[in-house]
Amino acid sequence: MKTAGTAVAGVGIYLPPAGTSSAPHFSGADCHGVSNRVEAGQGLSTPSLAAGAARAALRAATVPVEEIQLIVVGTTSPDVLWPTTACLVQVELGLPMVGALDLYAGEAGLLTALNVGHHYITAGSRAVLVIGAESDNQLVDLPGQPRPHGRAASAVVLRRVAGDGDILASVTGGAGAGDSSADHDRALIRGLVQAVGQCLRLAGVEPAQVDLVIGEQTAPDVTRAWAKAAGFAIDRVVLDPGRYGSAFAAAAFVALHDAVTEGRLRPGQIAVLLSCGSGPAWAVTCLRWGGGGVGEW
Repeated sequence: MKTAGTAVAGVGIYLPPAGTSSAPHFSGADCHGVSNRVEAGQGLSTPSLAAGAARAALRAATVPVEEIQLIVVGTTSPDVLWPTTACLVQVELGLPMVGALDLYAGEAGLLTALNVGHHYITAGSRAVLVIGAESDNQLVDLPGQPRPHGRAASAVVLRRVAGDGDILASVTGGAGAGDSSADHDRALIRGLVQAVGQCLRLAGVEPAQVDLVIGEQTAPDVTRAWAKAAGFAIDRVVLDPGRYGSAFAAAAFVALHDAVTEGRLRPGQIAVLLSCGSGPAWAVTCLRWGGGGVGEW
């Protein structure tokens, strides 16, 4: 048994309430499975979304904000390049003297940020805040051709605990696969099969022991193809539901939140979280759900 591990103390999400039906409007809605999208609204900046999810996670974890020693934000849509989104979240939370950084790895950014936070915890940090936040629809919509991107944020509070903790292993990777979408998808599927196998070996977990595979809506076909190649039944795969728009770097923890609140992931069960996207890049985390709190801002 390890002397110290990483617990997922709380999961929080922030989803603005207004949405619009995708069916008559969104380019690519069918292939993404997006049924709704949150429209841009007053005051819905990426940092404000991130701070809302962070507050929800802190409240669910019952962790005082003063315990946080690092903020890591995965995003593809910062409001500005400088200061970073994480630094702006620092200000909103009243934590100007802690480490703060943004990670850009496309849709894989959030689980890559989780990997970074996990390693900070195992290196001695007491608590780390990991956030994914997106406000893509202002950036990518074209006149008369809106895309299925939405506004959403999600966060987890990681805490240092005695023993193994919740996070059993975490792996990231990527590959240059050429310009065609077919090459991109093939590289993603190969990469995910290898990364999940590596992650399970590091965790000491057999595929048959995995209770749930938590994917993301941006690439549902890739997630299903990987699950089939790895021998996972489709009823064990949970996708970010897409009713918020395609949540990109926020997707993994939105899906985790929903899996817990809907009773699909219970304490003691093992889940594999995966995300993949542009590059291609991918990230995989294997965790045993410890029963941390969940909440929505």
